[in-house]
Amino acid sequence: MLDTVKRTISDYTMLETGENVLVALSGGADSVALLLSLRELGYPVRAFHLNHCLRGAESDRDEAFCRRLCDRLGVELAVERVDIAAAAGDSAVEETARRIRYARLEHAAHGAKIAVAHNADDNLETMLFHLVRGTGAKGLTGIPPVRGRIIRPLIEVERREIEAFLRERGQDFVTDSTNADTAYTRNRLRQEVVPILRELNPQAVQAAARLSRQLRQDETCLQSYAQTCVQLCAVGNGAWKIQPLREAASAVRSRALRLLLENADMPLKDVTAKHISALEHLLETASPSAETDLPNGCFARREYDVLRIIPKAETAVERPEIPFTVPFAGMIWKDTVRLTAKKLEKSEVFYKTFNTFCLDCGTIDFESLCVRTRRTGDTLRLTENGGSRSLKKLMIDRKIPRYMRNAMAVIADKNGVIAVQDIGADCSRTAKNNANTLQITVKGLSKNGL
Repeated sequence: MLDTVKRTISDYTMLETGENVLVALSGGADSVALLLSLRELGYPVRAFHLNHCLRGAESDRDEAFCRRLCDRLGVELAVERVDIAAAAGDSAVEETARRIRYARLEHAAHGAKIAVAHNADDNLETMLFHLVRGTGAKGLTGIPPVRGRIIRPLIEVERREIEAFLRERGQDFVTDSTNADTAYTRNRLRQEVVPILRELNPQAVQAAARLSRQLRQDETCLQSYAQTCVQLCAVGNGAWKIQPLREAASAVRSRALRLLLENADMPLKDVTAKHISALEHLLETASPSAETDLPNGCFARREYDVLRIIPKAETAVERPEIPFTVPFAGMIWKDTVRLTAKKLEKSEVFYKTFNTFCLDCGTIDFESLCVRTRRTGDTLRLTENGGSRSLKKLMIDRKIPRYMRNAMAVIADKNGVIAVQDIGADCSRTAKNNANTLQITVKGLSKNGL
């Protein structure tokens, strides 16, 4: 067993020679074997035991065993007690225990590597557990040998080898009585399914370990391609180009989409194959403004050639018609748009910039001057040689997403549209010089680029 542990540490670059390591010690066979094997291989070890206070006197027995073992071996031991049941509240006890255990291990490690005692049998059980639940390929990669500062030197050692290792040294250990409860899926797999697999193939655990290694290699390669795809897609502000995703192989595209969701701070444990399938449909749909729901109150929206991931908490801002008098300078529509309007003096420089409109005062009815959103029948004539076109068609031509069209500022009076944010001014209203000129500037400040 020691040779396997030594090779595993080397193959996965878990530890440097003589590097300090903190061992997660429960008192069970696996963690006791881990502590002894690392010590025998010459690594300076410390141990940490967390009493979960879940099994009454049995939990206290485990703690006492760990104290005696470390005292006999001369190994420094840190012990903490946490009432996991109380800490869990309405949450799952097992998940709460795992979260707190790793958090306390990280704190106790003081920057050192943390060795945990998952073995090859645990890896097979995890693969089966994921398979039964309906996993993707990544779930079949099993337990990672290394995750950050967490290392698993026993990951390629079978449980029967661990027990033989302890017998050879006359080392006892404690057993968690809940391991016999087949109400837990993992226990049932361990006690009922794995023995059948071993009957069919005595090397079933090692066969699963080989498959796990191969799938991890494949996953690393595919994730690298997915990262490259994401880099090609990046636009900013939660938007991603669609074409690189469309052109990617299916195995790369699905992983790239998960990375996009991860970029949006969405826990991947909440993302299912159904969500990925819905996103792939958005990439291919003919509708330029299609949407789909995602976990955690988010949703994805197609905006012509880009895909955007948006928090659903971003509610629509109410945009009523707002009459204004000249001069005017201020924020409107819950501070999403800044509007300024003033008449230019003859001595002022006459200029035009994007979303700054210079208008002929003689063409404007100042008593009905207002800012509003688009209405059915709104038209705009942008050039002298062209005719009037509906705002809807102009917005479609400019590939303005549907959700943005009803949020764009329209400057109008009783005679119709004067100018529209991000599109331009009606050519019949624009000033030809700086005499009798009204200058209006509209600047959108919302997250979605208005």
